[in-house]
Amino acid sequence: MAEIVLTNTGLDAFLEANPEFRGPGAARAVDAVLGLLALRGADRAAGVPEPTPELTKRLLLEDLPAFVCAAPEELALYPAVLRALAGRFDGERRTRVEGVIGEAAGDFERAMRDPGNLTWPRWYAQLLRADGTDPEDAEAVRTWLGGLEAPPLPDGVRGADLMGRTALADVLLAEVLTRAYVRDAERPPAAGPVLSDHDVAQGIGAVAAALLDRWTAAGLVEGLAGDYAHLAPGPDDFPHLALADALLDEHLDYYGEPSVPLPPPQPEAAQDHDPPQPRQQEREQDLEREADLLAAAVDALAEADPDTGAYGGEAAHLLYTLYQRGCSAESVARRAAEFEDWTVDPALEDAPVRVPPPASPAYTTPTAGELARLLGAPGTNDTDRARIDRPAHALAAVVDRLAATGLVFRSGDAFGLTPHGAAVVRYLLAVRGVAVPDGAETRAWDAPTLVAAAQGWPPAVAARVLADWLRGHGDAAWTALLGAVGSVHAGTADAAATRALLGVLDWSGAPVAALREALTDPVTGARAAEELRARGETVDPEAVPRAARALHVLDQLPGKRGPLESRRAAFDAAAAAWPGGSAALVRAMTDADPHETARVLGPLGISLP
Repeated sequence: MAEIVLTNTGLDAFLEANPEFRGPGAARAVDAVLGLLALRGADRAAGVPEPTPELTKRLLLEDLPAFVCAAPEELALYPAVLRALAGRFDGERRTRVEGVIGEAAGDFERAMRDPGNLTWPRWYAQLLRADGTDPEDAEAVRTWLGGLEAPPLPDGVRGADLMGRTALADVLLAEVLTRAYVRDAERPPAAGPVLSDHDVAQGIGAVAAALLDRWTAAGLVEGLAGDYAHLAPGPDDFPHLALADALLDEHLDYYGEPSVPLPPPQPEAAQDHDPPQPRQQEREQDLEREADLLAAAVDALAEADPDTGAYGGEAAHLLYTLYQRGCSAESVARRAAEFEDWTVDPALEDAPVRVPPPASPAYTTPTAGELARLLGAPGTNDTDRARIDRPAHALAAVVDRLAATGLVFRSGDAFGLTPHGAAVVRYLLAVRGVAVPDGAETRAWDAPTLVAAAQGWPPAVAARVLADWLRGHGDAAWTALLGAVGSVHAGTADAAATRALLGVLDWSGAPVAALREALTDPVTGARAAEELRARGETVDPEAVPRAARALHVLDQLPGKRGPLESRRAAFDAAAAAWPGGSAALVRAMTDADPHETARVLGPLGISLP
């Protein structure tokens, strides 16, 4: 690669005025700081780039952690260079820049040490320094690269993470270089251009590679792009990322944010029966290979196929929903009915199904009676079974194609993720930043964190995880959990979904002391009183707040299910038993939860106060 340099950055003048920065690590810091400031458009009229507060913050928190490698003992050099530049100013300008340096210095060091900010060049530059290789000696760097057989990975960081960060950094640096060249061409600065026409003629990518070599280790980027490219896998080496993106899209459709956690797999699905791997990195590599296999199957299903009909493109959705339900088994026929817009009882949509013993591999649609049970539709008959037969067979064909990977199973009408399949889907979700805790992590949460997450999970999954949490935290856990149900999302549109967790708890395990403590809670008090009375305990009706009693009535009313006439009759019956009648009940409900009251009573034509 021909020598490429940034010109007119004031490097020589700065080093002459500040000889303390002449050592190799210090000179690299000066070159990077001056070069990046100049590329970002800093004023160079005084001979060196002049940092502004905005440029200083961007340099410390964005640019240096993306493009530069420095040994731990060299990190302080970068703020020092900026302070030296700021020292050329007088008055408020100097004070403002130094203030930003002081505020951002700690975050700068954390960002430089954060494994999540590593790129392939920054990671290898860090490793070769730790191995004692001189980062200024290009031949030594190449020799060191030649001694590596496969990409070593930092603890807790995946190859796909490094690849993604590297690709992003490459794009960012190319944009910075392009804008700098165009800016200087359109408005030639008195100090001269930062990039020469000759350098740019070699290509922006070549310029970027040369600069990264200077700011990480000599010859490193050139080596990783050439003879040692296998040590820095690029996007083409991670075909499963397309499936990971599809799973992320599914998660965003369900929850809106990657940080909203999915439930942990049920214990039997979380067990990985493979022999333990000697190293975590090898385990990650196995998961990558299996994810590639699964991604290839999903891609193949997207192609038109008469056996799979319209369902070939639903493979990613199926995989996501299987994981989202805690990896419990699902019914082919029930899922096909949902795809065909049949009415399925909401209470059964995510209910686990029994997995029958292995039998004939051919798919057979469940009987009309079994369909009625699965769908919660008592009137289901043989005509309905005939209508769902074709969609169910098409969906079963999709499941069987996925099952060929060994990561999905189908037994009769039941299908789901194998233990290893659950691990692979979890890996794919984690690659794109979706929160996928395991059982140990959810057991370690505090009550508000658990409640906030569980209110968005399928009821059967929430019941399992909440029960597991209560078992692991002793009698005091009930007090904490009931308090969290009453406070998490209080006053928001999610309050009713949070209260619904009361309906999935096994109240038989609740200590009497915790129930009595909850009596005065404005949300959970009435439910605690109900449990105490069921045990033959005496409860003072005045101890339960009016709001808790109103919410208990509200949550027992049929929301959007059933004919309006029966829903209105249920309200009228509740109002007849409420002190003050319907007006008083509506007012109490509205005060306690206006969102849910409007949702339930609005369709009945009942006006809220």
